[in-house]
Parts: sequence; C-alpha cells; structure tokens
Amino acid sequence: MPHLIIGGGLSITKLYRFKTILSSREDRYIYLEKPVRIDEIEFRPIGSQKNKIEVLFTVEADSDKEARIKAEKFIDDLCTAILLSTNIAVDDDSIDIIGIQEIPKSDYGRTKTITIQAVITLKDEVSVGLSLSEPHIKSIIEITGKIGSFNELIKRFLRWYRWALLEKDPIDRFTKLWIAFEIWAEYKGHKRGQQSEKAKIVNALMKECEFSEGEAKEMYKTRSALFHSGTYNKALNKLTQLEKCLVNIVRRIR
Repeated sequence: MPHLIIGGGLSITKLYRFKTILSSREDRYIYLEKPVRIDEIEFRPIGSQKNKIEVLFTVEADSDKEARIKAEKFIDDLCTAILLSTNIAVDDDSIDIIGIQEIPKSDYGRTKTITIQAVITLKDEVSVGLSLSEPHIKSIIEITGKIGSFNELIKRFLRWYRWALLEKDPIDRFTKLWIAFEIWAEYKGHKRGQQSEKAKIVNALMKECEFSEGEAKEMYKTRSALFHSGTYNKALNKLTQLEKCLVNIVRRIR
C-alpha cells in the first residue's frame, strides 16, 4: 500500500477525494430520486438535470498525478459497470479533486473491503429514464471491482460500445459499433491466419453474430462503403442488425 513517512516516523496514507459528473443521453438516461452512499462512494442527483449524476469517491495515492490516474481508471470501470447493469451509456464530464487527507495507515486499514459477488446482467431495453435504487447502485459498485480483472481488449471493446451508445447520430454510432466489433474479433482470434482482412471479418460476423454468409458479406460491404467512400445509406439500414449483434456479445461477457 503506498504511504508516506513524515516526522517522527509515523506511517500515513494520503487520500484524495474526487468529484465527477456522469452524463448520459437526454433520451436514454439513468437518474436518482435521492442521494445514495455506499461506503466511501456517494451518488447524488443534480437538481432537475435528469441525465446527470454527481459521484464522489476516494482514492489512495502518493501524488496528484497518481491519484488522477487511479480516479480516471475507477470512473472508466464505473461507467462500464453501469452499462453492463443497465444497458445505458454514461461518460464523465470532468474529474476534480475536492480534498486531500492524510490518515494513519493503521486507521486506514480498518476501512471496509467490498466482496465481489455481483452477477452481470445486461437488460434488453430501457425506458427513457431508469431510476437507480440503493441495491442497484451497490451491485454496480461490485461490478466495477470485477471489471479490473477483465482482459484489456474486453475493456477496450466495452469502452467503444459505450461510446457508440452515447452517440445520437446513427452513422457515428455505426462507426463506433464497428470499431468495437473489430476489437472483439481481435480478442477472439478471428484476425489470425493468412486470409484476407475481408475474409477474416466475414468469418467473425458469421461466428459472433450468427449471420449467414450473405448477411456477413453485405455487412462488410456496408462498412467498406462507409469507411472508404463515405456512402452511409446502407449503414443506416444495417445499424439495428449490428447493434443486436453487439448486445448479444456483451451478454456473453462474464
């Protein structure tokens, strides 16, 4: 555990208190009816802003730089946990230090440790807004702890999937969903071998999305038209099909 040695040989821990604002789309959001505190993590509503939630939390570090790195990682994992638990995407507007406290290491060691027992369940669909209860938030925090053990490619896949869901523009959403799928294809090993890139991705679409060969080739053709020539009409028609594929992939992540 990182610590400082100050005058008199006392071993202390430096705790940084952070505040962040999590935002979701105005037409697809989570909200709180009242503040909720789980150990050192606080979730607070922000006035009448339904698609924004304030989160306060504490990290242990030896410097401002280290503290910010840990805070950003925690928030990234928290956003992913919210996505996995609610099928609603959120992202941070800012992450700010609001306090620094030095605590004797012996006292800090008495704080609670959360046991990870959560089961990840991705919801099918959500209404315009989803209210989070205290048990739901506790489950999200537990899932946040579990995400740290995920493969880095899985975490990157989930990050791009989350960014895709935050997009209102359907073409931007298709683009980010496709990037997420390519990362998943890399993780699953579909990009290995001597085949052409097209053949590899078509094969990945057939295996991961249960597309027919014709559907997979048409999806790849749509992707190529969008990325190489800017033709987007077919992407609009294929967006729902690609979204369903990625939702099913996310369901398989445990």
